[in-house]
Amino acid sequence: MYIRIIPIGNIPRKILEALSTELSEILNSRVKILDSVKVPHDAYNHWRKQYDAKKIIQNLSELSQTKFIDKSMPLLYVIDEDIYFSGLNFIFGLEDPIQGACIISITRLRNEFYDLKPNLSILIERSVKEAIHELGHFMGLEHCSHPFCVMCFSPSVGDIDRKQKDFCRDCKYKLSLKGYKIE
Repeated sequence: MYIRIIPIGNIPRKILEALSTELSEILNSRVKILDSVKVPHDAYNHWRKQYDAKKIIQNLSELSQTKFIDKSMPLLYVIDEDIYFSGLNFIFGLEDPIQGACIISITRLRNEFYDLKPNLSILIERSVKEAIHELGHFMGLEHCSHPFCVMCFSPSVGDIDRKQKDFCRDCKYKLSLKGYKIE
């Protein structure tokens, strides 16, 4: 698999580099960080003061269709804005199989969001877990019932902190049946 990371707006380089390194190792993939794109402001919901993640993916994927035609190679958008999906108060990330893309937001992954002291290493760890989780959906996995599996549903940042950044044995087996070679 070849993953293309596309920062939306200004994302710290250390986060992008950590994502590239970790995704390459854990998912046994090639990873490339592409140029940053602007936040699609038409995806902003003024009532909610959040961005609609589905609209962001659709807008940016449509703009990049001439460049990226192979949807077997996922796009991973990384944004530092609060995002939501219809029916939910907020989300950490979303995968859109039709567009062949995923998005993660680092906003609610930051300690500062919860009035805690900034911690780059925690932010990086949470970002990696969320990216792997969304790419796991891209590869065909559903949420997992194993509490420490990266595919376990995480409704809070505490849940993200509790799980590992790796797939459980069952999820690795499911991925192997789909042709993915995850160590």
